Amino acid sequence: MTPRVHLLGGQKIKWALDEDLHWARRALEGAVQFSTLPFAGVVHAAWWPAILAAGSAALRGKFVVCFADNPPAFYLTRPEFRRIARRIDLWIARSSEAREQFETLGLPVRTAPYCVDPALFRPIEGRAAIRVSLGIPPDAFVIGNFHRDSDGSDLAKPKMQKGPDHFLEIARGLSGRVPSLVVLLAGPRRHWLRRALEASGIRVVFHGQETGDADDYEVNIQPREELNRLYQALDVCVISSRWEGGPYSVLEALFAGRPVISTPVGTSRDVLDPRAIFSDPGEAVNLLADHFQTGSLAACAVPSRDRALASHSADALEKALREIYALISFRNPSLFEAARSFAGRLLLRRWPADDLPPVDLMLDPSESSAFWPASGGNSAALARCAGAIAACSKP
Repeated sequence: MTPRVHLLGGQKIKWALDEDLHWARRALEGAVQFSTLPFAGVVHAAWWPAILAAGSAALRGKFVVCFADNPPAFYLTRPEFRRIARRIDLWIARSSEAREQFETLGLPVRTAPYCVDPALFRPIEGRAAIRVSLGIPPDAFVIGNFHRDSDGSDLAKPKMQKGPDHFLEIARGLSGRVPSLVVLLAGPRRHWLRRALEASGIRVVFHGQETGDADDYEVNIQPREELNRLYQALDVCVISSRWEGGPYSVLEALFAGRPVISTPVGTSRDVLDPRAIFSDPGEAVNLLADHFQTGSLAACAVPSRDRALASHSADALEKALREIYALISFRNPSLFEAARSFAGRLLLRRWPADDLPPVDLMLDPSESSAFWPASGGNSAALARCAGAIAACSKP
């Protein structure tokens, strides 16, 4: 029997969650039959809040698969996660870091990679002309990234996950050693970092529409072809995140042929050379200053790109997802069960609130450390939470 699968949780803005479902659909095409929610035997969500929003009654009897868009160490700071942790029949981690944490929690998990289209993200000629078109001096040393890093609820605040405060510290430290420094930013909600860099006297080039204090979330999401063009203008892509499910930008920059440095989060640990990983802003400054002088990061960028192209390709995702689906025990619903699921979606019956350990067992994501370590405090807190999650009743 071919499983009927419903893909759930897209945002319809062509951003990360939509990309996840786009690639999942492409990977499973021909192996499953895509369906509406009531008639599906398998529900595959881009992230767990979509499962919570669907309601328990609508998902009764269905096998629920969920991509992990962030590591579980972060999920355990979200009160709603305690309601949903065990209702998901199979978690799909996107990095070794996330898989290790799911295993520590005792939750069922498999791994399937993120993937990026090498036809869109690739080295292209004309870097000098691209810089000229952006108003960047030809002798500039350019660092940057293209993800949002202001808080959605208050654009005057930094989004702590992305570590814009640490990016600011890196840029400040580097500007004293590299006078030609330029920071190139694109993407929506860059408000906090742009203002902080400008207040520090650091030259910033922002590629996008100016909206003042207004939210630019929709107008400044750049087409992927344009993002690839922007990557070409960078000397180094800098990822300063405290925690990540991906990020896609690590893969995009590598596919585009640019050096990347990153905190040891998400897929960065899986694809980057250890020499391109930093643990604090001072270490990042040294890496960037050394590259400015000697081009040192170029030596590890090529093998990192080759590794990413092989391990995070569409073929790799297809292989992983099809192997996962071959192990799923599913049953497509009858007409009566589909009608009951439809009615349940209307009723939106919620999940029982099982007790888990207090979320303050986890490290505070706003603390001063440059990243959320996968070992140490988080590992111990995950282990303490594992028994409580195992004891929770499964809906």
